[in-house]
Amino acid sequence: MIVAKNNLLRKSVELSDSKDGKLGEFVKDLTGSNILLFSELNPYSLIILLDKSKVRVPAKAGDIATGEIMIPAGNTGLPPGPVISEFGEIRVKTKIEGGSIWVATDSVVARKGDQITAKMASVLSKLGLKPMEAGLSLAVAFDNGTILRPEDMAFDLPSYKNDVLMGINNALNLSTEAGYVTPENAPRILLKGMREALAVAGESGFLEAGTVEYVLKRALMNATVLDQKVSKQENA
Repeated sequence: MIVAKNNLLRKSVELSDSKDGKLGEFVKDLTGSNILLFSELNPYSLIILLDKSKVRVPAKAGDIATGEIMIPAGNTGLPPGPVISEFGEIRVKTKIEGGSIWVATDSVVARKGDQITAKMASVLSKLGLKPMEAGLSLAVAFDNGTILRPEDMAFDLPSYKNDVLMGINNALNLSTEAGYVTPENAPRILLKGMREALAVAGESGFLEAGTVEYVLKRALMNATVLDQKVSKQENA
């Protein structure tokens, strides 16, 4: 990791022997305070790694909520006093019970993108809550000559995992129905073939060591159904 002023970075690229014009475009767009992070990881693996490294910290007045902030219902452990008015100012219903302040219901006090007020930060601090997420985030990435901006790096990992699992399941189903044998679907195909063979044996009454039990069970089931139908007709 290297911290350097943006103007110095731009000047260093101008004076370098780099023939990659995209590098100049990359440093040109840098604004504010930045850390240059050099890694052999691809940007998406780096995003996952940085997200795992983030920690929860208390909220301060002026912070922007990084997610929904909720004060759960229950005993706050705080004694009655002026703090009750602070709860009221952030629209959290309270009650006094057993000498303590209780939050009446789960209360969402901020949503992602909302600014944290001084009163809200004070109440959250008194409750010992750490609703903010702190850590490094990729603002822009330069990967083998390609510039990736925030909109290029935004992805929903759980949704992506679900899509991959659905694709795998669909592929297994399709290959099983088509009879295209692979190490992954061979057990499915064999099981499907066995079920179909037993069904044919049951319909035709074909008896052999592997089908006797199935054929007899099916015959018994058919006889039971037929007996019930005959009994209904006789009673009608």
